[in-house]
Amino acid sequence: MIKLSQRLQAIAQFVPQGAQVADIGTDHGFLPCYLVQCGQADRVIACDINEQPLAVAQKNIADSQVGEKVLTRLGDGLQVIAPGEVNVVTIAGMGGALMAEILNDAPQVVDRLQRIILQPNIGAETVRIWAEKNRWHIAAEDLVRENERFSVILVLEPGRSLQPMSAVELYLGPKLLADQHPLLGLYINEEWEKAQHILAQLAQSDSEESRQKEKLLKRKWEDINGVITCRLGVSLS
Repeated sequence: MIKLSQRLQAIAQFVPQGAQVADIGTDHGFLPCYLVQCGQADRVIACDINEQPLAVAQKNIADSQVGEKVLTRLGDGLQVIAPGEVNVVTIAGMGGALMAEILNDAPQVVDRLQRIILQPNIGAETVRIWAEKNRWHIAAEDLVRENERFSVILVLEPGRSLQPMSAVELYLGPKLLADQHPLLGLYINEEWEKAQHILAQLAQSDSEESRQKEKLLKRKWEDINGVITCRLGVSLS
């Protein structure tokens, strides 16, 4: 049985039983192998745009003896998937902007999906904005810390949310906030430290553009501080 990292295990838990899955940017192919080995997915198509990682995935698939249920395809994003061929898509380990681009480039495939599971390494806010604009709601979110790095997992399902997300919810995650995820405080502190570093750099510039960016970033974190003080009972130091 393939042993997944904590990050991939968190993604796998959101794949519905009996799903037909496309794993985009599959890299080593561990997630597809695991989903089939544990009987969670009926079939997985492991896709990658580059030949070398796909060759690694093909070896792992052969070694795991799941070749009958895990297919591999070389190509760009969802372009190698036919509409209706899968009902779940997983995309992990790339930027949120690229994820949104991949989804936008294959509307015929996306329109027939039942669930999209995303783990952006940066730009989770961009994914949430895409979901809201394209009438997908956030059904669940998770937060994992592995090797001193946080990973945000978002689960999207068709249908507009009952109410639009606030700016703070778009940034931090409506479900993470509502559920008061146990790692959220640590995650916010880390994001705040990054913001302080950016603010220090902006303060060294005399340009009007830098001053405006500094002003907007300070206002953003004032709003975040207000929300987490009210909802989580903590405040930024």
